[in-house]
Amino acid sequence: MDFNFKTIAEFNDYFKDEKTCYEFLEQQRWDGQPVCPHCGSIKEPYNVKSRSRKFPDIPSYRCSEKGCQLPFTVRTNSIFQGSRVELRKWFQAAYEISTAKKGISSVELASRIGVSQKTAWFINHRLRVMLTETQPELLTGEVETDETYYSGQNKNRHHSKRVKGTGGHAKSPMLGLLQRDGKLILRVLEKGKSNGLTIKPIVRETVSKNAVLITDGFGAYKDLDQEYKEHHIVSHATGEYVRGNWHTNNIEGFWSQLKRGIVGTFHFVSHKHLQRYCNEFSYRYNNRQLTNLERFTDSMKRCANTRLTYEQLTNG
Repeated sequence: MDFNFKTIAEFNDYFKDEKTCYEFLEQQRWDGQPVCPHCGSIKEPYNVKSRSRKFPDIPSYRCSEKGCQLPFTVRTNSIFQGSRVELRKWFQAAYEISTAKKGISSVELASRIGVSQKTAWFINHRLRVMLTETQPELLTGEVETDETYYSGQNKNRHHSKRVKGTGGHAKSPMLGLLQRDGKLILRVLEKGKSNGLTIKPIVRETVSKNAVLITDGFGAYKDLDQEYKEHHIVSHATGEYVRGNWHTNNIEGFWSQLKRGIVGTFHFVSHKHLQRYCNEFSYRYNNRQLTNLERFTDSMKRCANTRLTYEQLTNG
């Protein structure tokens, strides 16, 4: 990188026009050498005139492979494809969402980048898809596992709004798996399905068999000691929260941060979209050692093949 900045004003000064944004994204996505997003050809493409009347100087290409010859830009087959919003606004949104500890609401983002709230909401969700870890490594070492619930308990709701068959909890159960000094994985469970039948398969899928599991006394974790190197249980029901090196304080600390972010920034999140919000918070947590610039740059490298249409977002 040949630039640095400490404020959003300096960030916007650097990405002052679309051509600069396109060239930067080409460097992150293709290392500066265009690759056809249709056929994957690395053969040097033809330079063609931009189809954009508003930005006639942005880099545009046509594949030079005889069997392809399709036009493309760096937006093609990426999270930015089909969007009429300028890249510089996308870049600011990506910078905001990748660096804000508690996230940024669509209302606030709309005000900052100059779009409607509906557009900002769509941008935020597309960026959350971009930040999703698609091939996470197995967690190893000491792994804290804990479950929590978003949106309260049935007993705290009005009788007419209580949900039957949810084990006392009215809404969304979440499972967190945190490798100490390592990665965090979050999974949103089906409503009323916070039990061993749903939790154990996730643990098996994400945690190495050689890991040391640390959980509370929830029955869903029963018998995992037969599958893993060690399984230490901290019995919260009897008032035990720490026993030597065994506790779930780290994952519980993250739950506090997640809930403060949701309540303070977004106010309400539906079960339908909750996993994407979890992906956003886990991305920032897993890259907490990086600088703001490094997190932004890393997010840009993830832009390919992560499209989310408005129809998918609203009907999924």
